Parts: sequence; structure tokens; C-alpha cells
Amino acid sequence: FTACAAPAAKPMSFGAAEKHAAKQGVRADEIKIKRSTIKVEGRDDRNRKVELVLDRRTGEVLDRRFDD
Repeated sequence: FTACAAPAAKPMSFGAAEKHAAKQGVRADEIKIKRSTIKVEGRDDRNRKVELVLDRRTGEVLDRRFDD
């Protein structure tokens, strides 16, 4: 018996990143996809500029910055 690793999650698309950002309260203005991360620049419900960095496979928020 050999153990097999679970299949890797499919990388997040632009549309999925936009929806995920919306769940975090961010309206996406710009989305940049890199190999393992996605950077979403947008505004929150208080109209503050927000930058999210998401893990491209899990959707985990790796960083959130506000730029006033």
C-alpha cells in the first residue's frame, strides 16, 4: 500500500478572486495574479483603499493593507 497525496486545489481565477475579495468586504478595482498569490486592490465599505494578498490555491488572506 502506498499513500497518495491529495490532488492540489485548482488555482483561483480572476472571477473567483473577485468573489473572494467581496466576501472579505473589498470591491476589486485591480487584480494581479502571480504564480502562488493574487493581489487584489480595491475599496472597502468605508471607501478606504485596501490591498489583499491571497493564496492562489486556498484563498487564504495572507496580507491586508489599508492605504489612506
